[in-house]
Amino acid sequence: MTVIFSDVESPTVTDNALKLPRLFGKYYLLELINVGGMAEVFKAKMFGVEGFEKIVAIKKILPEVAEDGDFIRMFIDEAKIAVQLQHPNIVQILELGKIEDSYFIAMELVNGRDLKTIRKRLKKVELLMPVEQSAHIIAQVCDGLDYAHRKTDEKMNPLNIVHRDISPQNIIVSYEGTVKLIDFGIAKAKSKSTKTQAGMLKGKFSYMSPEQVSAMPLDRRSDIFSLGVVLFEMLTGKRLFLGKNDVETLEKIRKAEVPPPSVFNHDISPELDRIVLRSLARNRDERYQWASEFAEDLKRYVFASQRKFDRQDLMNFMSEFFADELEEDMAKLDEYKKLKMPKNYTPQIVAPSRSPDDDDDDADHVNHSSSSGMNFKKALALIAATIVIGVLSVVGWMVVQEQKNAATLIVDSNVFSTLVNLDANTMQHKRCETPCKLESIMPGQHELELRKDGYVVKRETVTLKAGETQTKVVQMFKVGEQKTFVMVKSEPDGAKIFVNDKDTGELTPALVSAPVGVQIMVRLEKDDYLPVQQSMDPIPANENREVSFIMKHAKGIKLPPSKKEERKEAKVERKKEEQPSEDMKPDRAYLTVITTPATFIYINEKSIQSSPLNKYELPPGEYKIRFKNQTYNIDKTVPVELKAGQHEKIVRNLF
Repeated sequence: MTVIFSDVESPTVTDNALKLPRLFGKYYLLELINVGGMAEVFKAKMFGVEGFEKIVAIKKILPEVAEDGDFIRMFIDEAKIAVQLQHPNIVQILELGKIEDSYFIAMELVNGRDLKTIRKRLKKVELLMPVEQSAHIIAQVCDGLDYAHRKTDEKMNPLNIVHRDISPQNIIVSYEGTVKLIDFGIAKAKSKSTKTQAGMLKGKFSYMSPEQVSAMPLDRRSDIFSLGVVLFEMLTGKRLFLGKNDVETLEKIRKAEVPPPSVFNHDISPELDRIVLRSLARNRDERYQWASEFAEDLKRYVFASQRKFDRQDLMNFMSEFFADELEEDMAKLDEYKKLKMPKNYTPQIVAPSRSPDDDDDDADHVNHSSSSGMNFKKALALIAATIVIGVLSVVGWMVVQEQKNAATLIVDSNVFSTLVNLDANTMQHKRCETPCKLESIMPGQHELELRKDGYVVKRETVTLKAGETQTKVVQMFKVGEQKTFVMVKSEPDGAKIFVNDKDTGELTPALVSAPVGVQIMVRLEKDDYLPVQQSMDPIPANENREVSFIMKHAKGIKLPPSKKEERKEAKVERKKEEQPSEDMKPDRAYLTVITTPATFIYINEKSIQSSPLNKYELPPGEYKIRFKNQTYNIDKTVPVELKAGQHEKIVRNLF
C-alpha cells in the first residue's frame, strides 16, 4: 500500500532548502538552528508510542560531505563517545541513525543561548558578566567535564576522554538556569576508530592549550586550560589569545603569557586571580590536575563571597537579557505542540449493498400462527434495550465529562527507565518508567517521586489544571555526585577536620565539601583534646549546613590513638598476622575484607558474601577483589596477591 502525505513533502538528502517543517523518519524537522562546514542542526519533534512527543535536536550530515568516509567515522565516533555520557551538565545523546543514506544524531535540545551569544549581548550594552555568575557557570562545566574525564567502560577501564574543543560556542546556558557542555565531535577517546594524524590541529585555535598547538599528546589537563581561557574572557570581556592571524594566535598560546584578570576587572579578588592563573599555567603539571579540583575552588569562592549565586539567579539573568528571544521560542513551542504525525492511510471498509436476488425465498413461508408471541417477546426486548441504552448513555456522559476534566502528565528524566510514582500510597497511585505518559489524572496538586538505583530520590509537587497536558523533565543525580558545603566550627579553633574518615586538610573554622545524598560523618581531632564526631543525615542538593563542636580538654584522660598511631599499630598488627598461627594451614592463604559502606564481595567475579568477610580461606595466588553496592553506585575492583600461610586484610572507605 502506498501512503501519500498531502501536507508533508518527502525530504531528499540532496536538497537543503526544502520547506520546513518536513518529515524525517520518525521526526519532524521544525527549524534550522545552525549550519557548519560538515553538519547542520535542526530543532525537531520526535514521536513515540501512545502519543509520546518530545522536542529534540537533530544533527545531520550535509549532503556534500556524505561521501567523506573519514568524516562519517568521526561523526559516528562522536555519537559513540557522547552516548556513554549521562550527566546533567552534558547534553544527552538519544539516538544515532541513518535515513535515506543520511547519518544523524538525535540529542537533547537545550532551550537557551551559548556563551558566545551571551558575551555578545553583554558587550552590546557595555556590561561584564557578574564575577560570581561566571564562576558558577564554569564550575558547572567542570562538573560535566570531570565526569567525562573519569568515565570508564563496563570493565572499569578508563576511556581517557578529552573534549579538545572547549569554547564559548560549546557551552549552553538554558533559560531554566542549567549549564550544558555540547559537541564531542572531535573528542579524543581510547576507543575511537579514527585517529588524529601527527601534526594535525583539531579545535578552535583561540581556545587551544600550549601542548595542543605544539601537537603534543593530550590529556584531560588540555581541556582545563581551554576552560580557563573561557573563564578569563568571561571575567574581563577581553580575548586572551587573539592575534592578527592564525600563526600569531598560535604563538601567543605557545608562550601562554597570562596577566591576572583583575588587571581588567577590579571586582576580581586575589583568590579568583589565583584560581584563573592556575588553570592557565603553561606547564600542565602546574595546572589543576582534575576538573573537579577546578570546580571545588570556584564553588568555594562563590559560597564564601557575600554575593552568593545559584541556578535561580542564572535563570533570572537569562529571562531578563533574552526576554524577546524567550517569548519567541515559547510561542514557537506552542505552535510545534499542535503539529501531529501524519496518520497512515487506512482504507474505509464499505459493506456491499444487498441485491434483491439475494432475498431469502423462505420468507414467504413464515408460520403466521406464532407471530403474536414473537411480537410480545420483541416488545419486551425493545423495552429492555431502551433501558440499557439509557443507563449506558448516562454512564457514558459521566465518563466523557470526567475525561474532559482529567489532566495528563508526561514525565521524562536524564536517566532512562527512572521509576515514576504519582501520589504513592493513595487510591490515585500511578506509576511508570521514563519517558512515559500518565493519563486520567484529577486536577489539583499531586506528589511526584522519581527513583533509580544509585541516584538521589527526587520529589516534587506538580499542579495540574483541568484538561491540561503538562510535560515534566526531571534531572536525576548520582548519589554523591553533587557536592555541597558544610561550615565546621569548634571551640577552641584549630581542630583538624575529617569527613567520612578523609582528612580535608582544613582546620576549624572552615568550609569543607561533602557529597550530596549520602550520610556523612564529621570528626575533629586536636592535640591535647578528646576527638569528637557527629553523623549528619544526607544533605539535599543546593543546601548547605553548619555544625559546631565543643571539644573537651584531655588533661588527666588517656587519649585514644590518633589516626597516624592507628596506622602504625595496624602495620604492626598486620606483621603479626602475616606470621602463620596455629589455626592457619601453611599451604593456604587467608583474606579479610572490611568496607565502608557495606558492599557485596566478588572474588575473581565469583559472588562470595556481603562485607565484612573474615579470614576467608583461598589457595595462594593473584586475585581480583570486587566491591559492589548499587545503592551508593559503588563498583570497584582491586588486585591482591595472597601468599601461602599469610593473612591479608583489606580495609576500604569507598565513599
